[in-house]
Amino acid sequence: MKRKRALILLICMCIVCIFAGLLAACGGGEQDYTSNTAPNADGHYGVEVVFELEGGTYQNSTRHVRMYFYIPEGGETLISPPGENSERELNRANYHITGWFKNRHENSDGTVTYSDAWDFERDTVKSGDESLTLYCGWAVNVRHTYDISYYDENGEVKTAASIQVQAGDTFSDPTNQADARVGYTARREATENGSYAVCYYSGKDESGNWIPWDPAFTHPGGETSTAVQVFVDYLKGDFVYVTSASELISASKSYARTGNGVYLTKDIDLGGEEIAGFRNNAGVFAGVFYGNGYKISNFALTCSATNDDLLSGYHDLDDFALCIGFFGILDGATVENLTIEGMTLNISIANSKAMNVYIAPLAALAVDSTVKNVHVSAEFTVTRLERYKGEAHIVTDRPVWDETFDGEDCDASVTLTDNRTE
Repeated sequence: MKRKRALILLICMCIVCIFAGLLAACGGGEQDYTSNTAPNADGHYGVEVVFELEGGTYQNSTRHVRMYFYIPEGGETLISPPGENSERELNRANYHITGWFKNRHENSDGTVTYSDAWDFERDTVKSGDESLTLYCGWAVNVRHTYDISYYDENGEVKTAASIQVQAGDTFSDPTNQADARVGYTARREATENGSYAVCYYSGKDESGNWIPWDPAFTHPGGETSTAVQVFVDYLKGDFVYVTSASELISASKSYARTGNGVYLTKDIDLGGEEIAGFRNNAGVFAGVFYGNGYKISNFALTCSATNDDLLSGYHDLDDFALCIGFFGILDGATVENLTIEGMTLNISIANSKAMNVYIAPLAALAVDSTVKNVHVSAEFTVTRLERYKGEAHIVTDRPVWDETFDGEDCDASVTLTDNRTE
C-alpha cells in the first residue's frame, strides 16, 4: 500500500512539474527571449548582447532579448537588433523606434533619456568584449490632422472624422468626411457651377455667428501630434439639397420612399412644369422643408382624386376626405422660410367616393407642425366636382385650410376661378 501511495505521489509531482513548465512557456509577456544560447565547440557562449525593449514587444515578450555572438579570437562582427531579420517585428503601439543606445538615464521628473547611440552599420562587437546592453529608444508617432468638428446639443465640441495631413497642407475633404456624422446632414450652399458644397468654418465669434474657413490656411505641423479643428454645421436628419428644377421634382417623387428633408440652396423656377408636391402615400408630409428664404415659382400642382387618396378618421376630417395642397397634410412637420409664387391648380374631380374635398395652397391640416415665414400666392381653377355627396372646402386667404392654424409670419393670396355648374 505504501509503495502504491509513493507511486501516486511521484506521478502527481511529475504532472505538476509538466504543468509548471507549460505555464512558463506560455508566459510570453514575462519571460526573456534568448537566442544562440548553445556553446561553441570550445564550450564558450560568445559575446553576450542584451537588448532592453523599453516597453516594446518581441516574440510575445516584453522582457529583454539576450543574444550571443560567436567571434573568432581577435575578430569582430556587426550585429543586428531584434526584429530586423525576423518575420515578427519589434513593435510598440503608436510609437516608432528612434535608435538603440548604450546609456539610459532616469530623470527626476520621471522621464527617461538615452545617450551614446549604437550604429549597426559601423559599430562592431569584438572577441573578448564583456556583455553589452543596448536600450531601445521610442518616440510617439506624430500625427497631424484636420478634425471635422461640430457643436453637439449641449454646446460641446465633438469630432465626426479626422483627415491625416502633412505640415503645410491646406484643408480639403475629397472623400466627404463631413458626412460621417450618422443621422445628420452637413449644411451646404450653392456654388457658381450650379452644384452645392459643404460649408466649413473655423468656429464661431462672440455673437455665435459662424466664421468661414480660410482656404489659404496651412497646417502648422510640429514635433507633437497636432489636430486643427474644422467645423461643420449639421442638420438633424437626412436631407436632399436642391439647386435646380429637376432636383426639386426628383425630391418630390422620392419623398414617399425616402422621407428625406429638403434644403433649398437657390430660387427654383419650374418653368411651368407639373409637380405633385411633397407627401407620402397617405397624403402626408412629416418631414422638414427648409426654404432658406428662397422661392419656388411657376408650376402646376397636380392632384390625384383616386379612392386610394381618400382619408378616413384622420384627426378632425370627415370620412372619405380628399386633401389638396403643396404638402397635402402637415403632420409633425417643419416648413420654414419658403415662398411659393405662380402656383396653379386645376381641380377636376369626377366619379370619386370623396365625401369632402379640402383645398388650400399649403396643406389642409397642420398637426403638431411648425410653419414659419411661409408666403404663398396661387391661382385655383375649379372646373368640375361631380358625383360626391359632400362639398368642396376651398380656402384662399391663408396657407392652411384648418381655421385653428397658427403659423408664424405666414400668409396666402389665392385667385379662385370657379367654373362649376349646378
